[in-house]
Amino acid sequence: MDTKRRTLGKTISWYIVHNGMMFTITYILTGSWELGVTIAVLQTIGEAVLYYFHERIWARIKPKKTGIPAEPKG
Repeated sequence: MDTKRRTLGKTISWYIVHNGMMFTITYILTGSWELGVTIAVLQTIGEAVLYYFHERIWARIKPKKTGIPAEPKG
């Protein structure tokens, strides 16, 4: 299970990657770097918050015991 700190780190790294992608797409479509920054930041802040809570919810869900380990050992 991921710790809250690890989940936050994953959230931040995803935000950086996604923010770059959103800026690039918006800039290519509009030619405006100002609009690219605005859309990328607004969209990805909302997504970062939702992603964090999504990860925390999934961290609480226990896999059903099927005889197959949920995560490989070793």
